Amino acid sequence: MSIIQKENMTLPSPQSSVRSLTVSFDRVADIYDSTRGLPPDISEQVTETILNITSPTPDTKFFEVGIGTGRIALPIIQRGYSYTGIDISEKMLDECKGKLKGVNHRVTLHSGDATTLPFSDGSFDVAITVHVFHLIANWQKALAEVQRVLKPEGLYIYSHGRMNTPSDITQAQLDFEQHWRDILAGYDYQVTRFGATEEEVLAALREQGATLETVIAAKWQVDLTVGELLKRYENRIYSASWYIPEDIFPRAIQDLREWSKQRFGSLDYDLSHEFKIKFTVVRNWT
Repeated sequence: MSIIQKENMTLPSPQSSVRSLTVSFDRVADIYDSTRGLPPDISEQVTETILNITSPTPDTKFFEVGIGTGRIALPIIQRGYSYTGIDISEKMLDECKGKLKGVNHRVTLHSGDATTLPFSDGSFDVAITVHVFHLIANWQKALAEVQRVLKPEGLYIYSHGRMNTPSDITQAQLDFEQHWRDILAGYDYQVTRFGATEEEVLAALREQGATLETVIAAKWQVDLTVGELLKRYENRIYSASWYIPEDIFPRAIQDLREWSKQRFGSLDYDLSHEFKIKFTVVRNWT
């Protein structure tokens, strides 16, 4: 069975009240999987972890806010489970739909905002959010909506923005990111966050009486050089760069390139590190 529903929405332009919005990934939909996809064996580990946590039956209803291209959802969908997803990005949903062609599935896709979910109370057994709440200005409302549509005995699997933990990031990477912010500040531009930090979300869940458990779903070595990281910044792969004014961005990137050569000596400097996917399993959230 194939069900795809769309809700037409008119979104403000990036120049209008950008930080009051849920950030859309339309502009990187066509490269999302190549820049943020999971290796096949890691995807399998993540799927097995989710299924082990949830112990689903044929009647279990999964729901994901920010389903995107189906990075997390597709392997679960392919195993025959009922899955509902919502995303504000039409283009990301189009990528997901393309993957579902020819696949016998039980999927419902909605185009819409996480702060106003078009579902009845207690509709789902399992809710999943990965790489979402740092992108939503009114994240408290979005979190409340997830709680509302989840059954009282349901499970919520939460993962924040970067799927590697701060302790896994090398000091060199931290220096790189901090200097980028310093460069932008020199042009009177401040990189500000749109939504929540991981600590804010976890604190809110604890205040609401939820029981939290941390699970490492997978870990693997990521090969990375300074030059490769610089290219990601130049290509504006990360959402934090999308709203940097056009008159500033080229000059700031050139400054970052020059600093990188001085700081690391070579753009081949090794930034390889271990990458982890961490889930917080939320129970007793009523």
